[in-house]
Amino acid sequence: MNIEVKSCRISDFAHPQLITNVFLYPKYLLLIKDLFGIDVKYLVVTNRDNNNLLALTVSYEKKILGIPTIINPSVAYYQPIELFLIQRKYKNENQLQELEIYQRISEYYQKYYFKVEKNLSPETQDIRGFIWSGMTASPLYTYVFDLNSYSSDTFFKRQRASLRKAQNLSYQFSQEEDIKSYLRLVKDTKDRQDWKVKIDENVFPNFLKKLIDLEYVKQFSLIKENGEVASTMFCLLDNNNKIAYAWLQSTAIEDLANGASTLLIHTISQHLKDKYQTFDLCGANTNTIARFKASMGAQLKVFYRIKL
Repeated sequence: MNIEVKSCRISDFAHPQLITNVFLYPKYLLLIKDLFGIDVKYLVVTNRDNNNLLALTVSYEKKILGIPTIINPSVAYYQPIELFLIQRKYKNENQLQELEIYQRISEYYQKYYFKVEKNLSPETQDIRGFIWSGMTASPLYTYVFDLNSYSSDTFFKRQRASLRKAQNLSYQFSQEEDIKSYLRLVKDTKDRQDWKVKIDENVFPNFLKKLIDLEYVKQFSLIKENGEVASTMFCLLDNNNKIAYAWLQSTAIEDLANGASTLLIHTISQHLKDKYQTFDLCGANTNTIARFKASMGAQLKVFYRIKL
């Protein structure tokens, strides 16, 4: 293939109707650009011979001391590469096409950027093209539920007990928007665990609100008898690929021991299973979180952080 790689502004991309991945939606990316002050561009891979689109990814750019870099913003959990290839008869031919595309992307990054850090999505498993072109790739992990076969029967013993305990309490499942309660729970967690994460209490709620209005994000919560939120989660919804992402979650400290977090994940999974095929729990890279998610019977998946 005669491959060309070039960047373009989000608003200048000619074929937005072809994009299926929610992390690459133009409106999602423009929100990040406008609200967080990050220069966001598409990286477009085409075949020069026929001008066909081959692949698309996103570049979050920032200049550090005047030097262009690709960053990995926390508000964008994955930076996927969406492929638009015509599948060939033999699987190895398809793999060779992908390999060449990833090599060209890697070469482009090395040519125009001093530093690169980018979380690929679990769909990109063959990272040889990046490694062979001089970048590094580190494995990261997440857990996913296959919602086609989801059942609480897969829960390990400890989490089944937590689930039963929470089910015997008077939590009510809610799909109402309540961003303020989420921010309060996050603040309590930050204070308790001495987080160094900074959340702009003006920008971030606006970001969540706009994503909810676009129907890219849905908030799910458990409500206590006194009307307070015990646990809440914002799910990023990829309707085209039938994937839901457990993007943001927080639980009140007094409700953790009651199994509220387990019950919320279970209830959301039951709610989503008629429309989505996969529920990505978004992360398993710290000891406590990894053990908790594993104990619910979710499947371990690897994704890669490529760096230059």
